[in-house]
Amino acid sequence: MQYCPKCRVSIHGRKKACPLCQKKLEYKGADEGNFPVFPEKKISSVTFMKILTFILAAFYILTWMLEFMIPDASPVIRICQIAAFFTWLDIFVINIFRYNILKTITMEAYVVIFTVIISDLLTGWHRWSITWVLPSILFALMIATLIVSKATALHADEFIAYLILNSGAALLQLIFVKLSMNWFPYPAIISVTLYLLLDAGVVIFGFGDLMTAVARRLNL
Repeated sequence: MQYCPKCRVSIHGRKKACPLCQKKLEYKGADEGNFPVFPEKKISSVTFMKILTFILAAFYILTWMLEFMIPDASPVIRICQIAAFFTWLDIFVINIFRYNILKTITMEAYVVIFTVIISDLLTGWHRWSITWVLPSILFALMIATLIVSKATALHADEFIAYLILNSGAALLQLIFVKLSMNWFPYPAIISVTLYLLLDAGVVIFGFGDLMTAVARRLNL
């Protein structure tokens, strides 16, 4: 039996080349089958998330039973449960927004922010999350937004929407500073200042694009 590796079909008789693509044929034993082999169907994203959600639910059930049997281990179990949830949420975000790079990066950043803040709360609220991690992530998010927007030629209204969202998150840091919850406010103030400078630049140098984006968002 002759076989075409390109067309993946078996050829009966004696041929010098494949009648479909003219590629050189190879010899194949009779026991290998006479039909082309197709790759097995991969697991869909919906099925994957169902499997992952079942694993998360099983983990919660087992840890709740463990907490019932060993009450002293409750703090550690709670931290593990929260970490498992945010891991599931992280994978969910990547799975949902995998075709939009900037949206994936933005959602990932906020998942990390919520994770570190809750972890800080559960470990004694030393406020390292709002002092160092929060301004660092928002600064990195600003740089990533600029780079991805430029690289993918993102439309002005989409870029402005992300900028407003991230600027609002940056401004929230001033609440922690005002309430004296941030014991070293300089990173937060620097990140807020950079976002305000970027906002000012967009308003001054991209006023036309800004008005067009606002009109499109408001359906004017």
